[in-house]
Amino acid sequence: MKFKTLESSEYKNLYFHRTEAWDWMSSEMIRVVDSKSPRVITMDPWPQKIFLEALGQLTVEDYVHTVAKEYPKGNTPEDLDVIILEMLEDLVYGEKIVSFSDVPVTLDASILKPMTEEGTINVKGIWNGTYQYAPRDEFKDDKMIDVNFTITIDNVKKNTFTGTVKDDLSTGGTPGTGIIKGKFDNDRMYFTKKMPISSTIDETGKRNNDTNKKHPTLIYEGAFSRSKQIITGTWKFKTKALYFKGFIPYLFSRGTGTFVMSKSQNS
Repeated sequence: MKFKTLESSEYKNLYFHRTEAWDWMSSEMIRVVDSKSPRVITMDPWPQKIFLEALGQLTVEDYVHTVAKEYPKGNTPEDLDVIILEMLEDLVYGEKIVSFSDVPVTLDASILKPMTEEGTINVKGIWNGTYQYAPRDEFKDDKMIDVNFTITIDNVKKNTFTGTVKDDLSTGGTPGTGIIKGKFDNDRMYFTKKMPISSTIDETGKRNNDTNKKHPTLIYEGAFSRSKQIITGTWKFKTKALYFKGFIPYLFSRGTGTFVMSKSQNS
């Protein structure tokens, strides 16, 4: 297949290579660390593909035709060369994380490989973390509350586990020692959190505990970092609460939030 824009491009015979260090954020997304300014860059799938394949060994013309072969016969986009050229220009002159060269380039190992090696999952042990939540809308002042917690996973069987969790009361946590039960794979962890004491926060920000009730079950789901030492994700209540407006029952969400936790180096 002939690409008219490519044939007349000034970049046609140039090699292209990445120039900045990078790492995996998840199994599908990378982050690029800009050495020229204090920023971390993430990209949509297409420019990310080009960045990862910017190894300095193909000319732009070679690359366009290589990508074209990835499509089933007859389905190659007619403007494939235009798309790739525009994204290359942005990566080179806009983001400045890729560069052109007249000759092939051998990448330094610090740029060729991701910054962290892929770790091995070992969920057993102590995890220290923080979860965030916001008061209900009518009490919200745009201030998120950060609560520290410690999880101890002491029983692992295949890809399932059980353990305990304790919130830090000084940071606004729920009292008591809770039970967690969950599962994991190579990318994600999922678990439920059951606290023994019901705990709510009123409009003044005061926490009210009811020792006669258990806290509603919480569901946590997060993704492992490449090192497998950090998990980042979201939490939510397993069930929604019921209230009455006139004679009609309504369900409303008790809220959701985010969390991050990391494996203790001593476990």
